[in-house]
Amino acid sequence: MSSNRRKNANLLPVAKILLVAMVLLTIGGGALYYVNAKNEVHRYGQRKKELERELLAVATKDEVVTSRISKLCSYEALRKRQSLEREAFAKLVPVADTLVVRLQDRFLSPVESQLRHVSNPQPAR
Repeated sequence: MSSNRRKNANLLPVAKILLVAMVLLTIGGGALYYVNAKNEVHRYGQRKKELERELLAVATKDEVVTSRISKLCSYEALRKRQSLEREAFAKLVPVADTLVVRLQDRFLSPVESQLRHVSNPQPAR
């Protein structure tokens, strides 16, 4: 046999190259996913901060409106508004004692239950 015959071997190790390429693609894909997940967490954190600021602003505005409503509904504010406007939107008339109905509190005895039946109990058949 002649020694100059070529051996049946590939010049490039294709299997090793494909294995390294797959490993690198897997690591690269994982790294891209990790970066994307971190960016998403950051975006959601910023959105959460914005929503919390909006919620605080709405709560503050609600407090201001509630205090203004209670202030404008007070007896003093209504009386001042009536004195300023000659054509009052509502007349403030003191309530006479003859128009007031006073009810005495009825205390429940300890035997009497707080719960009462709405309908009559049906006899057993």
